[in-house]
Amino acid sequence: MKRWLTLLLVLALPLAWGQASLEELNAALQQAEQLRQQRIEAARAAEVRLKQLGAEVQRKRRELEAVARDITRLEREKRQIEKSIAGLEGQIAATEQEIAGIEAKLGRLKGRMTRLVEKLYRERAGRYLPLLRAQSLSDLLMRAGWVQYLGASDVRLVETLSALVRELHAARERLVNLLQELTKKKSEREARIAALEAKRRQYRAVLAELEQKRAAEEVRIVELNKAAEELERQMQALAAQLEAEKRRLEEERRRREAAARAGRTVGPSFEIPRELVGELLFPIPGGRIVTPFGKADNTWQVIQADQNYAPVRAAADGQVFATAFYANYGWNVLILHADNLLTRYTNLQEPLVRTGDRVLQGQIIGYLGGSAIIPPNEMWFSVILSQKGRLVSVDPAKYY
Repeated sequence: MKRWLTLLLVLALPLAWGQASLEELNAALQQAEQLRQQRIEAARAAEVRLKQLGAEVQRKRRELEAVARDITRLEREKRQIEKSIAGLEGQIAATEQEIAGIEAKLGRLKGRMTRLVEKLYRERAGRYLPLLRAQSLSDLLMRAGWVQYLGASDVRLVETLSALVRELHAARERLVNLLQELTKKKSEREARIAALEAKRRQYRAVLAELEQKRAAEEVRIVELNKAAEELERQMQALAAQLEAEKRRLEEERRRREAAARAGRTVGPSFEIPRELVGELLFPIPGGRIVTPFGKADNTWQVIQADQNYAPVRAAADGQVFATAFYANYGWNVLILHADNLLTRYTNLQEPLVRTGDRVLQGQIIGYLGGSAIIPPNEMWFSVILSQKGRLVSVDPAKYY
């Protein structure tokens, strides 16, 4: 029994554990490469977004500068308008003051002329009655048929002052109209300035948000690049481990080959006598051998069923020596048929038999499909002999 336990350790465990380690390293390396590529692509996408944000920031800055220029221009125009308004208001005040002075002077002239007319009336009341009915100074002058009684200089002065008053009133009206127009322009400038100020506040808020996004993208790019560099270092370490594991497995394979060659009888034409093995039943009904024993130094043959998850039969009567599960290879069942003969069935689902069970030739011991790497319609089948203390794997095809 100890001899078969040694056989189990030599043939089963190194095969599964060594391969699992290699596959795990390969998987870890592939995962690290995938993650690194994801980080690189994410960094590139972030750089594109950063470039777009930079262009948007520049565009918003130009728009903000244009708004600032417009505000400055409008404020300058507003100040000029306010200056013009102040000048017009001064001119209007001066004109009104001048009008008031002239009108006062005209009033004094009218009073003097009225007193003169009253004097004439007292002297010749009937002749100057029309003058007394005059409603205004101009009316008085028009009605006066005897202007020779008035001083010639006073008449000319009245006419000049009256014309000047009319001109001043017209000038004041023009100034008032101009003042209203300038006041309207000032209001328009103020409204435009207020609108531009609101736009400037909006642009500043948008620009601040864009700057925050750009800063966040810059930080993200740095983090992604650091992550990619760290993954690159991990990949280098994994690659070194993978190469070391490959070398170890290669050395292990060579040792197994040497051990297998040492366990076989020297000479290419040597065959184990059939009576030492007996007649074996083909373990998969309707199956066929797709990889013969010895190909690529295999110590087993690969049998392919005509369907997935096909039943597996015991090749001969015997006792279940061991059942073991390996993540990559599924369940392995080893059946001891004689003190020197063992068969092994690899890539089973959970077997129908347990260690110590007696089995008969042709009895179904399980179904294919338990491995993660072997197709669910294939099985690795081994026949192992113990000869003079040496373990010998033989070609199962010679004993069906």
